[in-house]
Amino acid sequence: MSDKNLSILGVAAVIMAGLAFLVSFLTHQEVVTTKSDVPLFQGLNTALIDTIVLTRQDEKATLQRKGNGFVVTDKDNYPAALPKINNLLTSLLEIKSGERLTDNPDNFEELEVTEDKAQHVIRFLDKDQKLITGIIVGKRMPEGNGTCVRKLTNDEKQSNQVYVSPEVRWLQTSALSFVDKEIFKVTQEDIARVTVTGPEGSYSISSDEIGNINMLNIPAGKTAKGTEYERVFSALTSLDFQDVQKQSDKNADLKFEHTYVCQLKDKTVCTFDIAKKDNNYYITCRSEYTEELPQNTPEFIQSMKQNKTDEELKEMEAKFLARDASNGFNKKHTGWIYQIPSYKAEVMTKKLADLLEDKVEEEKDDSPETESADLNDNTEPG
Repeated sequence: MSDKNLSILGVAAVIMAGLAFLVSFLTHQEVVTTKSDVPLFQGLNTALIDTIVLTRQDEKATLQRKGNGFVVTDKDNYPAALPKINNLLTSLLEIKSGERLTDNPDNFEELEVTEDKAQHVIRFLDKDQKLITGIIVGKRMPEGNGTCVRKLTNDEKQSNQVYVSPEVRWLQTSALSFVDKEIFKVTQEDIARVTVTGPEGSYSISSDEIGNINMLNIPAGKTAKGTEYERVFSALTSLDFQDVQKQSDKNADLKFEHTYVCQLKDKTVCTFDIAKKDNNYYITCRSEYTEELPQNTPEFIQSMKQNKTDEELKEMEAKFLARDASNGFNKKHTGWIYQIPSYKAEVMTKKLADLLEDKVEEEKDDSPETESADLNDNTEPG
């Protein structure tokens, strides 16, 4: 028998094994329709969506519309990141119905398209909290032959239709997967000075004009230990949070005993107050643009255009943008307490003593200088 025939038989065997798997757990044999590339969701009017409820076994997230965006109700109504919601909607709208597998509820548990067995359950509700539509994502089929899905609708007959969709992306369903967890991000070159203050005192680290990082006001007899202070200086080049909560009486026992102040070269100063409780670290943050700027009125803009060079206009624009960014930072973060990674907080709260070591004095040679041999040699030449 040729290799080609063997290959054909091999493929056929895989297909038959997959069909046998399906038949084995169907209580009643179903007639499978031809494969369809029709999207599972058609005509979904996202403007009607008021609430999105996502569950995955013991995990749950609820997104509630607020104004032009959404908030995560499970996280004290922290603002949701619209790009992440759009990504969820895009992933769902790309799901094809595929082949119809069954409409018999007796088969749902085995196919894992029940709420307690499903990989994901997602519901879209209107402002009256009534179901618009949704999906239950169930068992993945053998050999990568698709995923069982069941569309949720107000029509019981339609809701009982289970399809084998050829491709379903992994869907994020945790509350924190729908927020922007980045608090602060700059380049090291943007930072002018960092000051760390704690119960033991404070110290500062700065960057000079050519980018060298130096500790300031080192006590007599001490010197910087290695380059650990450089890690402290650049701690805010990337800062994300692990959890978030609204400032309230529930967290009034947090003691913010450390402060990390980052002064940027654009005159922005960001302050992070840090607390530790049960081996977890928490911060609050605020920003201030320290350079006084004129009112950005139409008259001022017109005057600038008439009297300033292009370079001066760009410089002034950068200042206004920095001020706006500072105000936006405060608008986003004021009133919130963030839990940050321990490894990051431990760097931001380093004690001065951990960054210094005793200076080693150079040993001096106190012995008298040896006179040159030709001066000590009184022997006359022979």
